[in-house]
Amino acid sequence: MDISPEILYPIGALLLLGALLWGVVQYHTRNRANDPITEKATRDLYDKPREEYDREREELKDELRPS
Repeated sequence: MDISPEILYPIGALLLLGALLWGVVQYHTRNRANDPITEKATRDLYDKPREEYDREREELKDELRPS
């Protein structure tokens, strides 16, 4: 069975379009209430030693709201 490139090109384009649409939907339906918590966690990751970060990570998990 020989698949020609003319058939694969539109299939690849549709897969790419589907992935882009999925990403846009995921971005727009995220829980924005968690944004300050995730920003703080990222900041702490760079500012604090690993042991202290691990302890605070558990505290931040309790603050997250389900998506």
